[in-house]
Amino acid sequence: MAQEPPYLIGASDLLEISVWGEENLSRQVTVRSDGFISLPLVGDVRTAGRTPSQLKEDLESRLSQYIKDPRCAVIVLEPRSKRYYVQGQVAQPGQFTLDKVLTLTQVIPIAGGFTEWADDDSIVILREEGDKKIRMEVDFSRIIKGKAEDVPIKPGDTIIVP
Repeated sequence: MAQEPPYLIGASDLLEISVWGEENLSRQVTVRSDGFISLPLVGDVRTAGRTPSQLKEDLESRLSQYIKDPRCAVIVLEPRSKRYYVQGQVAQPGQFTLDKVLTLTQVIPIAGGFTEWADDDSIVILREEGDKKIRMEVDFSRIIKGKAEDVPIKPGDTIIVP
């Protein structure tokens, strides 16, 4: 089985930063839209695009100027940067968290499946890649029949079921 890539922290993620023995430095923080968090003593720290263990090591290094042998823990409480959206003719439209690698055939059941009026051969996926907006039209029934590849869902995708 393929190993999941390491989690990369993103803007709007909710993190818990714990500094062992230093309750006044431990706190929950939300990653700002610029990809940074602010903490006492160390100030602004670049967070987006890094793994929790990379951030932990960076914080321990920065805090070592002020605290003898600091021990930190970084926990992603809510991976808010990894959301996707499903709207239209599904039983439960809304926003969902992409907490592992998922494809279109997996996210439709998460949204409660199609309603009886759904047009499953005209699904649209809206995706941003860099500064481009991409519109993909997907025929779900062709995927189910093995005549088309399933589509991996990426953070920020909007899936529209007409």
